[in-house]
Amino acid sequence: KNGGRPPLTYQSFVATAGEPPKPVMEKYSELPPIGDTGGYELLPVPKLEELGYGDLSQEYIPPFRGGETEALKRMRESLQDKEWVAKFEKPKGDPSAFLKPATTVLSPYLKFGCLSARYFYHCIQDVYRSTKTHTKPPVSLAGQLLWRDFFYTVSFGTPNFHQMEGNKICKQIPWRENGELFVAWRDGRTGYPWIDAIMIQ
Repeated sequence: KNGGRPPLTYQSFVATAGEPPKPVMEKYSELPPIGDTGGYELLPVPKLEELGYGDLSQEYIPPFRGGETEALKRMRESLQDKEWVAKFEKPKGDPSAFLKPATTVLSPYLKFGCLSARYFYHCIQDVYRSTKTHTKPPVSLAGQLLWRDFFYTVSFGTPNFHQMEGNKICKQIPWRENGELFVAWRDGRTGYPWIDAIMIQ
């Protein structure tokens, strides 16, 4: 839709991508057979011990559990507060809040495929339809979900996106090696009060 190039602005991404299609809602009782693996050996899921973890007692249970069931539960809990969803505005809120986070905390579930981005998007739209007004993209909850896919699209479609060298959309800065300046920066002695305060902190 964009000539084989990733759209480089949020607005052009939204215009190019359009409304996300409805999710496929078929349920399967078993996974389909694995296709051609190209000669690669299929390995079983490793045990925790094989990954280097010893005895994991139940003393520490993190507040965030994994899996689709947990993802759907968390999504439903977040979307129950329709006023919060309608007024959600990303730059606002306390990013350091932990017990009552300022966001849905659904990013890891989306990232690892435990929650369908399409399903989440359309559930948000259902909430919007039940409210009089709501915030708009990119700061809205739906806008942040679209922003996630915009970022993935740009990062996937841009060679060397993770670095400066060879990245055509990254400003090429002529960095120089200077041990004295590095030590001054590390020790908070650059002469720039804001930078020095951060480094000392």
